[in-house]
Amino acid sequence: MEEKNILKNLTVVKRSGQRVEFNSTKIVVAIKKAFDQVIPLNSEKQINKTYEDVLNYINNNYIDRKTINVEDIQDIIENKLKENGYYDVYTAFSDYRIRRANSRKMFEIKQQHKFAKAIERLADNSREYSGLTPNDILLDFGKTISCEYTKAFVLDNKFVRAHEEGNIYIHNLDYFNLGKLSSTHLIFDNDVDETFPSNLIFDAINAKCEIDGEVSIDAIDYLLVPFLNRKFKERFKENLFHYLEIADVIEYINFKKVEELIDKQTSIYFSEYLFESFTLNKKVEDVFKKAYQNSINYMSQLITQALETLVLKLNDNHQENKKYSISLGTNNTKDGLFIINCYLDVIGRIERLDNVVTILKVRGEEVLSDLAVSLITTGKNIAVSFVDSSYNENPKSSVEYFSNGKRVFENYVYEEKTSKGRMVVASVSINMGRLGFKYENRQLQEFYLELDELLELSKGCLTTIFEIIGDKNKENYKVLFNNNIQDDDKLEYGQKIRKIIKKGVLNLELAGLSECVANLENDSKKQKDLLLEIIDYVNCKCQKYTTETKMNFIVSETSKHRPLKKLMELDKAIYGIRKRITDKERYSRIDSLFDFKTSIDEDLKYIGKYQKLLTGGNLVKIELSKNVKVKEILNLINLAKENDVGFIKFELKK
Repeated sequence: MEEKNILKNLTVVKRSGQRVEFNSTKIVVAIKKAFDQVIPLNSEKQINKTYEDVLNYINNNYIDRKTINVEDIQDIIENKLKENGYYDVYTAFSDYRIRRANSRKMFEIKQQHKFAKAIERLADNSREYSGLTPNDILLDFGKTISCEYTKAFVLDNKFVRAHEEGNIYIHNLDYFNLGKLSSTHLIFDNDVDETFPSNLIFDAINAKCEIDGEVSIDAIDYLLVPFLNRKFKERFKENLFHYLEIADVIEYINFKKVEELIDKQTSIYFSEYLFESFTLNKKVEDVFKKAYQNSINYMSQLITQALETLVLKLNDNHQENKKYSISLGTNNTKDGLFIINCYLDVIGRIERLDNVVTILKVRGEEVLSDLAVSLITTGKNIAVSFVDSSYNENPKSSVEYFSNGKRVFENYVYEEKTSKGRMVVASVSINMGRLGFKYENRQLQEFYLELDELLELSKGCLTTIFEIIGDKNKENYKVLFNNNIQDDDKLEYGQKIRKIIKKGVLNLELAGLSECVANLENDSKKQKDLLLEIIDYVNCKCQKYTTETKMNFIVSETSKHRPLKKLMELDKAIYGIRKRITDKERYSRIDSLFDFKTSIDEDLKYIGKYQKLLTGGNLVKIELSKNVKVKEILNLINLAKENDVGFIKFELKK
C-alpha cells in the first residue's frame, strides 16, 4: 500500500512533543532493521506484508483522527509481528525499543543518544566476523564508529534521514569526514626514475590510505617513454663499448662522438645508417648491430619484468578497497608500441587480475591490435574507451575513464578539459527507481517536482561534503598532494586543500533509471526516449548548480552493487515483488535495456546518445560468448566508435 492513498492528513506526535507529517517509509525502515537482525537475507516478502498490515491497521483505526503517537506506531508494529508469527523479529524489535528508551535516559543530547547506536551496531555485527582477521574486525569497528559519528554530529539530519529512508544514497559515508577522497587520476610524471617500478608501486598503494575509490595510472605508454629511452641509451653505450673492446677495435673508434650521437636520439629505434661513419668494416658493423639488438632485447625484458611487478603488486594489494586501473593504447610511436606490447604480454601471462583493470584507448581510425583483442576473448579484465567521441575529443588533453565508466574531464570552473590529476570529490545517488513507483499512472509534472526536491537535497549534501573534506590541511596527506594532483605544488604547508580539490567533481548519480522509466511508461521505445529526457533534465540542473556554486557538478549513473542493492531492498519492502522491476537482487544499470544481439547497431547508437548526456559517465557491459572471435570484437568496437560511444567493458558469459 502506498502512502499517497492513505493518511495524508495524519500528524505524528514525537516523544518530544514535536509534530511532523506522517512518513510511512520510517515504518518500513524500522521493520526492516528488525528483520535484518534475525533474517538478514530474502525477507522482503515478510517485511512488505508486515508493513502493509501496519498501514492497513492505521488506515482503518486512525482515519478519523488527526494525530498518532510514535509509541502507538511501534506498538502496532509489535502486534503485527506477533500476529504474523515472526516471534524472533518481534523480540528483536522490542529489545531495540527498550535499549533506545534506556539510551534516551542516559543521554540528554539527541546526537549523543543517536551515536550510542553505533556501539550497538558493533555488537549486532559480531556474528558476521567469523573468519576475519583482528585487523579486518578493527577496520569494520572503526568504519561503523566513523559512519555513525558523521550521521549524528556532522551531517544535517535532513541528509541523514533521506539516506536512511532510501531516497538518496550518500557514498563513502564512513570515510569522507576523515578527509578521504574518491576515485582519483594521479600524476606520476616524476615517479618513473631509476627505482621504477618500486616508487610507482609505493605511491599507488599508499595513496589508497587517502583515497576510498579507484587509483588510476593513466597513459602508461606515454609515461614510460622517457624511462625507456634513458635506460636504453645507458645499456646500448655499455654494450657497445664492451663489444668493441672484445673485438679489439675500441682504440680506432672515437667513442665519445658515438656517445654524443646516441644521446641525441629521441627514440630507441635508430636508422641503420646512423653509425655509418664509425663502422670501418663489416666486423665493426656487426658489433654495432649486435650491441643494438642485445640492448633492445634487454629493454624488452626490463620493461616487461617491471610492468609485471607493478601489475602483480597492485593486484595482490590486501587493502580494503583495492581497485586500480591502468590505461594505454594511443601512443602509436615505435617507442609507445614497444611499451604497449610489453604490457599486453604481461597481461596475457597473468591468469587472474581481479583488482587491476586495463583500459585500452582507441583514437581516430586506429584499431586495437590482434593481441589486445585476443586478451578480451580470454576473459581478461579489460575495458575500451574512445578518446575522440564527440564529448571526449580535445586537442590538448586526452580523456581518461575509471574502470566503472566514470569520467572526470570537463572543468567548468577553470575552463580546461583534462582528466590528469583530478578526482571525484564526493558522490550522492538519487533513488530514481522509487520515483518510478511513486509516480506511475500520474502526471510527469509531479514526478519532476519531486525530482527537483531530491536534486536540491543532493546538491546541498555534496557541497557540505566538499566543505568537510576541503577543510583538511595539506599535511593531513602523505601521498595525494605530493606532486600527484593537478596544481598541488601551489598548496603550501598548513593550507586547506579546498582550492585544489575544487578542480575535482561533485558526482550526482542516478540509481535505478531503467526501472524508473519501466514504471512510468509501458512502451519500450517511449521508455528510452523518456530516459534521455530525464538525463538531459538532470544534466541541465547540474550545469545550473555549477554556475551557482562555482564547483564542477556532473551527472552519472550508479554502478556500484552496494547502493543498488540497499535501495532495492528498501523498495521491495515498500512496494513488494514486481515482475521485471523488483524481482532481482539490486537495481539494474541502463545497459540492461539492451541484449546487444538483435539490433546492436541501434543499441550502440542509443548508448552514444545517453553517454553524451551523462557528463560523469556510466558503465556499459557487453557480454560475449565463450567462443567469441577476434573479428567479432573488432566489429563491435568499430560499431561503438561509429555510434559515438565513449566507454564499454567486455565480459565473457559465465
